[in-house]
Amino acid sequence: MGSKYSHKCATVARLSLIKDTVSMPITRRELLGLLSGSTFFLTVSRAGAAPPQLPVASPPLAFPQGVASGDPQPDAIMLWTRAVPDDGTPAPVNLLVQLSEEADFSTVLLQAQVSTSAATDYTVRSYIAGLQPDTQYFYRFLGGEADGNPSVSRTGRTRTAPAPGQAGRVNLAFASCQSYEQAYYGSWARMLADDRAAAAEDRIHFVLHLGDFIYERCWNERSDGSPNSRTVPPFPNGVKTDENRYAVSLADYRHLYKTYLSDPHLQEARANWPFICTWDDHEFANDNYQGYVTYDGEAVLDARRKLDANQAWFEFIPAVLDELPQQPAHDFRPQSLGPDDADRNQAALDSLRIYRKLRWGNTLDIVITDSRSYRSAPCLPDGLAESLNLPMNTVEMVAIADAGSAYANGSPPATLPYGDGTVANPCRDRAPGSLLGTEQREWFLQTVRNSTAPWKIWANALPLIPMRLDLSSLPMTGYEDSIFTIDSWAGYPYEQSLLMRQFESGAVTGLVSLSGDHHMHGAGTIRHSTTDADARPVAVDFTVAGISSTPLFEDLLAVARDDHPDFAPLVYRETGSGIEPVWNISMTDGVLAAYTYAQTGFAALTDWLGPNAANPGLRYVDTTANGYGLATLEDGEMRVQLVALQDCRRDFTQAPAIRHTASFRLPLWSDGESPQLEGPEFAGGAPFPFEPTRV
Repeated sequence: MGSKYSHKCATVARLSLIKDTVSMPITRRELLGLLSGSTFFLTVSRAGAAPPQLPVASPPLAFPQGVASGDPQPDAIMLWTRAVPDDGTPAPVNLLVQLSEEADFSTVLLQAQVSTSAATDYTVRSYIAGLQPDTQYFYRFLGGEADGNPSVSRTGRTRTAPAPGQAGRVNLAFASCQSYEQAYYGSWARMLADDRAAAAEDRIHFVLHLGDFIYERCWNERSDGSPNSRTVPPFPNGVKTDENRYAVSLADYRHLYKTYLSDPHLQEARANWPFICTWDDHEFANDNYQGYVTYDGEAVLDARRKLDANQAWFEFIPAVLDELPQQPAHDFRPQSLGPDDADRNQAALDSLRIYRKLRWGNTLDIVITDSRSYRSAPCLPDGLAESLNLPMNTVEMVAIADAGSAYANGSPPATLPYGDGTVANPCRDRAPGSLLGTEQREWFLQTVRNSTAPWKIWANALPLIPMRLDLSSLPMTGYEDSIFTIDSWAGYPYEQSLLMRQFESGAVTGLVSLSGDHHMHGAGTIRHSTTDADARPVAVDFTVAGISSTPLFEDLLAVARDDHPDFAPLVYRETGSGIEPVWNISMTDGVLAAYTYAQTGFAALTDWLGPNAANPGLRYVDTTANGYGLATLEDGEMRVQLVALQDCRRDFTQAPAIRHTASFRLPLWSDGESPQLEGPEFAGGAPFPFEPTRV
């Protein structure tokens, strides 16, 4: 009786709300959402009707995960909370949502009754329409009375987007990778403190979250063996191994969101700014593709788990999906999983579609992609490079495998040009790899090409900047340039080249990717090929370090020390004053420069031996950082700051200090021109090897 009863009561409540609060027609798309989803559609009315009140028997509510808003529209916003009955009632509960232009709610623009139940883990999504463009609003939720006073959530602050033709400056923050266990959320605390102290014109308008909002795996310790900063409580279900625990059920994923959102600084950030979110892998499973998990290097379909992960994301992330007209995005739709693997996989993927476009006035379009749900399997299996006596997957081998049957204009080799030359090309008959999938890729290309905004921000979970090692520069080794990881865009060069060529031929300008995933700060220009000397820059990518996840360098350091000492000179150098992250030199100046510096400590040689020709356009790498990015866009230029914080592993009462900030300037370029990225310029010091005092 429980689930059917809950759904019926919620639907009746929504239909009654339409009668009382909506002053414009409901579209068929909205009606379908009302009948099939958990979103309340409300419209601010100036008619002055008496606001609804809660039934007398309504229980008091707790709001342990705070409030949030998402995906600002010129006339609407999605509001969110989780409202838990104090008395533990299993029945659906009612609550009120209030909206005001004043923080003290002295004038209430909207007061409407909504409801929730255990069917959605007591989460509530309220889509508020009829708002004014480019306007700040305050909101809160109220439950039944306790000790004569209504139970009240914290107050949230949000804002709407400017009207489509409205010009103006845009200030945004971008963030990624916030492991709850590996560090505290000092990055959010610092961002909040600095924003409060900023002049009104410099304050953040919205936050772009680029994925890994949660981590489905909880490791017993950090990669270097040190203890975690804090611990996720035991999963309701979960699987436990010798090294970690991981989520496997809807209850587990809900548990993670609730735990992460118990943090006061993340909760305050969501209450302070509207968020625009995409996901990466850890919202489902590490290095996943479609409905497949890849733990231990083996791909296993786990459609039920993907379905559960999608549902939990939809419940806890206030994204605008069904409400976007003529766009592919849609709310979570429960699916039946049949016995056939292909059907099960497709059903899980079809349950939720999050790629979408948002407009911010006359200044920018924000194009949000999903780089996990539709990607093809990795082009090469784990261990193949090692079996061919290669130190890593080479650029050429990845190009052969990823292009598949399209390689060399449709004439792929029968065997790989490595080892004894007899190893069969495993991808000779495979279609070219895709990270976006055909349908999303065509939508993405059309959306970007048709954009009339001067700036197109690509909310892109994975970096476009190449992370390649120019091993060919090492004399007398016979090595080839190699790819650090094929899980990112570097493992899908065919599609990345296709996109960049299309944008170049279509005269697309102002395209900037904001990306995450790699736990590092980085910046560079992007071209259609890293090996074609005539390829020119088409776009720019800024990749942001993790809010709290262990920086990339620390993981590489542990691997180099414990398992690969021959690799160590490309990763670090020990000095009397500490450890230097030589890996940054490997990326920017090349492995010969890095090896020479590691052996001599003579910094002047790096400039002479560099730059890394395998990473054309790469301007900046800091693999030691935790932090976030800030961007300001106007018609003529974009300015970006990549902020690195002091140690975030210890708890704090004052927000951690900024260690350094790298700043960039990007003038808007015209048709026929290439982007000219300027910077980095540093404040508060600079990371190795960018310190000006090095010799």
